[in-house]
Amino acid sequence: MRKLMMTGACIALLNPAFDADLNAQEDNLVPNGSFENGDVKRLKAYGQLEETTTDWFPYTDAPLDLFSTDVKSEKVAVPANSYGYEDPADGNRYGGFRAFTKSPKIARTYFQVRLSENLEANQMYCVSFDISLSDLSKYAVNGIGAYFSDRKEMQPNLGIVDRDPQVMHRTDKVMQLMEGWETVCGTVLGTGQEEYMTIGGFNGSRDIEEVKVRKPSSITGVQTMHAYYYIDNVKVVPVDAKSQCNCSRSSNTAPDLVYGGATLPSDLSGRDLVGRTAVYYAFVKRAFTEDGKASLNRLASAMKSNPSWTLEVMGHCDDDEVSEGKINPRFAEMGRKRAEQVKRYLTSQGVAEGSVVVSGLENSDPASTKDSDLARAKNRRVTFRIK
Repeated sequence: MRKLMMTGACIALLNPAFDADLNAQEDNLVPNGSFENGDVKRLKAYGQLEETTTDWFPYTDAPLDLFSTDVKSEKVAVPANSYGYEDPADGNRYGGFRAFTKSPKIARTYFQVRLSENLEANQMYCVSFDISLSDLSKYAVNGIGAYFSDRKEMQPNLGIVDRDPQVMHRTDKVMQLMEGWETVCGTVLGTGQEEYMTIGGFNGSRDIEEVKVRKPSSITGVQTMHAYYYIDNVKVVPVDAKSQCNCSRSSNTAPDLVYGGATLPSDLSGRDLVGRTAVYYAFVKRAFTEDGKASLNRLASAMKSNPSWTLEVMGHCDDDEVSEGKINPRFAEMGRKRAEQVKRYLTSQGVAEGSVVVSGLENSDPASTKDSDLARAKNRRVTFRIK
C-alpha cells in the first residue's frame, strides 16, 4: 500500500507525533472533513458528491466527485478508479476536483462547505487539506488554496472562480505528487465574519504555472488534458501560534529569512551612524549574522570615540515570535534577549558597560505592518539611539 505523507510549508515527511498533537485539539470546524458521512449506495459515477455525502457542495455549476471503497462502480472506487490509483489519506473516501483544464468540454471544480461556526475575530486557525494529483492527469499546477467568505457564494456558470484565497502553499508551488498525499497548509487570522470555505484552483491564465507530468509506469490508461486532484482530510483548527500548525513549525517556517537592510555610506559617523544602524535576525533567533557583526563593530568604534554617550539598544520581534513566546518561554521577550546579546558583544569590544542600556520593545514598534515574510523579517531587529 502506498502511503507517503508530506506537509505543506517546506514539503517534509509528516511528523506523526506533531500531527497527533494537532489532532488532539481536534476542534475541527470543517464538518465531514474526510467525506466519511453520507450514503454511497447510489454512488456510481462522477458528479454525485452532493447526493451521496453531506455538508459539501459546489461553488459553480460544475458538480463534484466522490470516491469510496464500498462501491461497485470502477469509475469512482477506491483505491483504483478512472482517474488513477490512490489510498485514502484518512478513512475510506475522498473527493476529487479539477484545478486546471485545457479542454473546453470540462471545467474546473470547487468544493464549498459551511463551517460549524464562524471564525472568531483575532483567533488564529490552522487550515490544511491533503491532495494527490491523479495518475492520469496530463498537467500539474499551482494556485490551489482555500478561500473564506462571510456567506454562501454560488457562481452560476462553469468559469474560473476569481477570488484571492487566504491560504495557499507558502511558495505557491506546482503540486505534482502522485504517489501519496501532500498538504496545502497555512494559517489565517479570523475576523469574526468567515462562515464558508471554498477549495480549488484559483490562479487565472496570467498566474497559472502548468507542468506536464508523466503517468506512473504501473498505471494503464490515457492521460486527460487537465490537472485533477484527489482531496481528503480537510481541517480548520484553532491554534495559539504558527508552530502549532503542522505546516509552520518554528523550526521550519521561513525561519532563515534575514532582512538585509540598507548599506550605510562608508563615511557615515557619529549620531547618524547610530540612528541608522540596525541588526536583523532569523525567526526566534538572537544570534546575529556576519553583516550584523560588522555593523556592531562600526558602532563599537563610534562609542569608544565618544565616551560621553549613552547608547540605548532597542530589541524588536515580530508578531509571530510574540505568539511563540506565549506557548514556549524560551522564545518569550525575544526583543529584549536580542538587545541583551548585542550589549554583551559591544562590551566585549571595549565599550563601557555603563554606557549601554537595554530596552525590549518587542512588537510594539514595527518597521512594517504588512502581512508578508519580508515585512516580518524587517521587524526582527535591534535598533539604536543616543540618549
